[in-house]
Amino acid sequence: MFLVHLATIPIIGTGINPDRNLGAAIIYNKDHAWDDHWIFWVGPFIGAALVAIYHQIIIRTCPFKTIRG
Repeated sequence: MFLVHLATIPIIGTGINPDRNLGAAIIYNKDHAWDDHWIFWVGPFIGAALVAIYHQIIIRTCPFKTIRG
C-alpha cells in the first residue's frame, strides 16, 4: 500500500480507502468527485462473484485425495 501511495500521490492524489473517499465526496459534493467513485462499490461485488463462480466450478468439481498416515 505504501508503494501505491508513493507512486500515485503526485499523479492522481491517491485515494484507495473507500471510507475516506466516500466522506470526501459527500463533503466536497461536486460532480467530478463522484466520477470514479463507482469502482469502490462495483469492484468488490465483481470480485466476490468471480470467486464464488470459481469456487463452484473449479474447487467443488476437483476431488481431493486425503493422505492417510
